[in-house]
Amino acid sequence: MKIKKILLFFVLCYCSAVGTFAQSKAHDDSKFAIIDPAYNSKSLFPQSNVKIKATSWIYGASELECWRLELLQQRKDSAKLKVGYPGVFHKPYKEVSFRLLLKNPQTLKSIEFKAVGHGKLYINDTLVGDFTENNSIHTFTFKKNLKVQQIQFDISSLNDLPALLVESRSISTTSNNWEWKPLCNNWDMVSHFPQNMQNLPPHRLEDPTIRLKPKVAKNNLYDFGCEIFGYIFIRSEMEPIIGAGESEPEALNMNRKFHEQSLEFVNISKGLWKVKYPVAFRYVFLENSQLNSIWCEAIFHPETYKGAFACSDSIITRIWMNSAYTLRLCMHDFLLDGIKRDRLPWAGDLAMSSLVNAFTFSDQELVRRSLVVLGREGIKEKDINGIVDFSLWWIITQDQYQLYFGDSTHLIHEWIRIKETMNILLGTCDTTGYLVPRKGARLFLDWVDQEKWTSLQILWWWAQNSYVKLAQRVGDTETANYWNNNASKLKKKLLKTIWSDKEQYWLSKNDTLSEKTRHPNFLAVVSGLADQNQYSSIKTFLQDNRVKPVGTPYMAGYEVMALSRLGDVDYMLKRVKDFWGEMLNKGATTFWEAYNASDSRDRQYSFYNRPYGKSLCHAWSSGPAAFLSSELFGLQPIEDGWKRFTIHPNIGSLQWANICLPTKYGSIMVNIEKNTIQITIPKGTTFEWKGNSVVGPRILSDKL
Repeated sequence: MKIKKILLFFVLCYCSAVGTFAQSKAHDDSKFAIIDPAYNSKSLFPQSNVKIKATSWIYGASELECWRLELLQQRKDSAKLKVGYPGVFHKPYKEVSFRLLLKNPQTLKSIEFKAVGHGKLYINDTLVGDFTENNSIHTFTFKKNLKVQQIQFDISSLNDLPALLVESRSISTTSNNWEWKPLCNNWDMVSHFPQNMQNLPPHRLEDPTIRLKPKVAKNNLYDFGCEIFGYIFIRSEMEPIIGAGESEPEALNMNRKFHEQSLEFVNISKGLWKVKYPVAFRYVFLENSQLNSIWCEAIFHPETYKGAFACSDSIITRIWMNSAYTLRLCMHDFLLDGIKRDRLPWAGDLAMSSLVNAFTFSDQELVRRSLVVLGREGIKEKDINGIVDFSLWWIITQDQYQLYFGDSTHLIHEWIRIKETMNILLGTCDTTGYLVPRKGARLFLDWVDQEKWTSLQILWWWAQNSYVKLAQRVGDTETANYWNNNASKLKKKLLKTIWSDKEQYWLSKNDTLSEKTRHPNFLAVVSGLADQNQYSSIKTFLQDNRVKPVGTPYMAGYEVMALSRLGDVDYMLKRVKDFWGEMLNKGATTFWEAYNASDSRDRQYSFYNRPYGKSLCHAWSSGPAAFLSSELFGLQPIEDGWKRFTIHPNIGSLQWANICLPTKYGSIMVNIEKNTIQITIPKGTTFEWKGNSVVGPRILSDKL
């Protein structure tokens, strides 16, 4: 036994040193629940097209992200998706300059580069020549060696996004010293993106596909076994007429009035048809002919299931796995809202989906890109996504992103926009410090028709506390102190006027006759606003079934988090099974935008007064993949990026539970059985446990 432990220790040290994500007991114990046809826990799948060690392309900061968002909006319209997308978003510049200032002058015989767009090349402020817009390599050769101190490219592209790739080692675009600016602006840092196997500029690269075939076919209804997103292919002598959908009733519906997606086909060769736009579906119904074959080229962002969860309750384990798959399908250019109707990023959804991502795939880049593109234009004209609480969620998620991923470069660059956003929000407050939505602004919070004033103020307090922590990270002490004082004043006012000493719960507004609502009570807990002495009565309030339920799995996720923190783990698990587990019982393979157990089969897919308007794969509903991991194990980063962390486990009546949590340092693994716990601590991290600091790499076993 001692020898095995020593060997395990050295294996752990090796894995931590090379930065791998070792397979865990949680991975092994959850294999039975795998639903993702592209599941892989050891490497990226589908295989990434990215060239790992190649020279990077450069773009203007946030330009690629904004160009891709414009493209997604165009595709949304082309596919006839029935969704609006409010808000103001940055339009990428058509004319930009890139320059490199060399501290140590370099002698060059020639320069080879690729550019998206046409333009001019300057060396030491002298025009060297013009180049045209094409996909080939441009070469400038000099009659005699040039001693170069400064290189500048002015690039224009009317129908594309200006970008630059310079391979020459001494002036490579991999260098962090390159700068960019649009016309009449100041120089700023560039963004780097890797080359790819298809030799496309990164902004044109699409996610890869895998071929999937139906699992079951009966009476021209083809079941692919789970929700997928991609291009349907059919071999048929005549153009197919199909229904396709996330549910059987949606697929069997042949009334185009009620189609949520375009099902138009294009003929790509004799007898072979392909849908013009990707479709979110599980079922396909062929109405007009017998086909020779049918398959789907399913689109998957290359990912690795670095995270895993398993426990003694197989239903809870399945819920975690299906939640992770729900998020996986919504991971493309950004963390998207859903794959059937929206296919776009929303800031409110991002707060939950970025948290889920941290516990499953740990894809830092998609969170960064989503934050950047949503906040690039700021909120001078409109709130983010046109929704006041989404502007608050954007600030809260910035703090959450730093806590789980530790990206100081992003924070420093985005600090101006974050600061501007908070100052604009402050300007909408009344004299008492309460946030008042601007004229025409929308307050969403949840799909419920009830009073939301207190919940808005709690989110405002949460955003202020998040902002204080962001200011502390960038060393802006003055801002941190000012807003910490603001947040303290707001908390005192809320405790005095909104917390009911008589009723012992948070009122929905400053009125003792106001309706009882769940949202302010669980948001007060998860935000940290509620004091410990309020926990017992809040728990009683949230367990009262007479109080109107939340409207979405999005808000149900935060309520479940609160229940766990209030100390009622078994009731939390029951709620998870009653809510997400019942969706599984109704055939769900991914989790729905909204869920009401009392809905009939005909009504359970309807939304927005449309029979199939409900998204059955919605990122904000993937919460269990985060909170089952975070709340049962009490896993908390103390220092950004899990540099230091602690746990406060409480698995309730579960006999055992295992987790694998991915971090930039390697995997944190926790195995709990009965009264014992084993924690794998990666190299480069410190685990705080029972008053002691345990430095990794190490495997620690102890009694609970």
